[in-house]
Amino acid sequence: MSKVKITGNASGTGTLTISAPNTNTDRTLTLPDGAGEILTDASTLPASQLTGTLPALDGSALTGIGGGKVLQTVSMHSETETSTTSTSFVDSVLTANITPSATTSKILILSTTSIYNSQNGWTTLTVNRNGTDNLGNGTWGLSWGKDYGTQWMSPAAINFMDSPGTTSSTTYTVQIRTQESGHTSYLNINGTRGTLILMEIGA
Repeated sequence: MSKVKITGNASGTGTLTISAPNTNTDRTLTLPDGAGEILTDASTLPASQLTGTLPALDGSALTGIGGGKVLQTVSMHSETETSTTSTSFVDSVLTANITPSATTSKILILSTTSIYNSQNGWTTLTVNRNGTDNLGNGTWGLSWGKDYGTQWMSPAAINFMDSPGTTSSTTYTVQIRTQESGHTSYLNINGTRGTLILMEIGA
């Protein structure tokens, strides 16, 4: 049978006291089969002594961190052209999905593209959430531009902060319309690249 031996330090003058807790339950403390020092709340552990595989960190489980953190980013781009003669908003090729990690998160929507109108008229862009919620005001949307002459192509940008209030997969789609009946409006005209970026911002 192995033994437990407590050896004093010949140079020390203090008394080491081992105190039992206030408990009515029998407990067993098992010492490791190896040399080393016992750590206490006053001890320090060198970083070189940390080994093994750390668990994956889930941003949704972090607490005590202030808001405004970018928790995830989704982006896409396309050179495919979208055209419409409709005076109501229709979907463009710029669409992406994001799944918020908390209902309190906000989604920052950033989009850039080029627009064009066939007859010197207005083209309007907006963003739609999940095919039902227009994030513009239904008429002017979130971005618009007028082409002065048939040779002009206008850059267009959307910057919008949405509060979807969900942890389900959420789809955002840039939509386009022409303001005047009989006109044709274009997005990504002549193969220019349009982009859509979604950022989840922690509350």
